[in-house]
Amino acid sequence: MRLADDPRPVRPIVGSDERWDVPLRLFAAVHYLVLTGTAPDALSGRFEDFAAALAGHEDTLRARLETHGVQTNEVQRCTSILPTLLAASAETGLPLELVELGPSAGLNLLVDRYRYRYENGTFGPADALLELTVEEGGGRVPGALLGRELVVRRRRGIDLAPIDATSPEGYLLLRSFLWPGLDDRVARLDAAVETLRRMPDRPELIEGDYARLLPTVLADRPADGLTVVFETFSVIYLPEEAARELGEALETAAADGRPLAWASVRRWDHGAGGDAAFELELRVWPGSVRVVAHIDPHGNRLDWLD
Repeated sequence: MRLADDPRPVRPIVGSDERWDVPLRLFAAVHYLVLTGTAPDALSGRFEDFAAALAGHEDTLRARLETHGVQTNEVQRCTSILPTLLAASAETGLPLELVELGPSAGLNLLVDRYRYRYENGTFGPADALLELTVEEGGGRVPGALLGRELVVRRRRGIDLAPIDATSPEGYLLLRSFLWPGLDDRVARLDAAVETLRRMPDRPELIEGDYARLLPTVLADRPADGLTVVFETFSVIYLPEEAARELGEALETAAADGRPLAWASVRRWDHGAGGDAAFELELRVWPGSVRVVAHIDPHGNRLDWLD
């Protein structure tokens, strides 16, 4: 794209890339220019400002498109992760060792360091920097479950491109994928990043393909704790072969007898209109999979079923 009076030949920034996330990555790259003050008016709402940013910073935008995939770490999703971990803990009575698939910056691995307010009670440190709630009428998590102690001994995550959110560049990358006007999400991100900064025992983030690395990670798990492998809106994007490989890795690991649990999102279509929603499933081996909640993609609604 170029301005009408720009004499340079048109060279498409995204080339022939037709992946679904290209518009998101392009918009985030432009937002990065705004956040850094390089093109502060690029997202003013005037097309001329946006087009000028594309024409004037073509090389920078192309470089970011080629090197940065979509990166979001929405900690609001912890509103459903927390009761799921509490349910797994209640079933076994064991301390937890967390392994998140696709953790981004690992902010959801700090799930027990935030404060939560549900219809039937609260959970978490009273002095937590971040308090999370769900929409009115939802989140009917049993008070007895919220009254349990959650002991997390270890936190690990596997991601293709993990981020250090405490670094200026890492924070800006996450921030660039939160569109202007989403002030609540920005506030949650800032509070979660500050929580991470203050932690002496930060999560271990492992770079690589989690479908391939998970067997190695699960081989290094204790017999006196429950290892919970979980994910939020990552596995549903896997190719069929990778998803099958992941499932086989979990089954193989569970067969050795050491405590293991799996928490994951799956699509669920309901209602006469076919509205899209999602099920949150939990399996604690050797038991079967059960649906513990219906949720929305960003953690704002929670219909606890378990």
